[in-house]
Amino acid sequence: MINNLKQIRNDKKLLQTKVAMDLNVTQETISSYETGRVFPSSDMLIRLADYYNTSIDYLLCRTKYNLPIDNIKPNNISNDDFVLLNKINSLSHTDKAKVQGYVDSLISK
Repeated sequence: MINNLKQIRNDKKLLQTKVAMDLNVTQETISSYETGRVFPSSDMLIRLADYYNTSIDYLLCRTKYNLPIDNIKPNNISNDDFVLLNKINSLSHTDKAKVQGYVDSLISK
C-alpha cells in the first residue's frame, strides 16, 4: 500500500498537506500511511479511495490498475478496451498526457 498511496498523490500533483486538510487529518497522518508506519482504518481507506477516485484494492496493492471501481464492469467494457486501459495505466504521467492529447485530437476530427 505504501507505494500506491504516495504514487497516486504524486500523480495527482497533491501535497500531503492538501490531502490532510481535505480529509481533516494531519499531514503526519498522511505521511504515516504513505511510509507504512500506520495502517489506515477501514473507514479511512474508504475515504482515501473516494478522495483519489480509485478502488480500495488499488490502495491495498491487490491490483495494479488505478481505475475507479465503477469503471471495471465486465458488462460495459470489452476485453480489448480493458487491455488498452491497462497499457495506458502503466505509462508515466507524461506519456499518459501524450495519449490523452492524441485521443482528444482524434475525437475532435
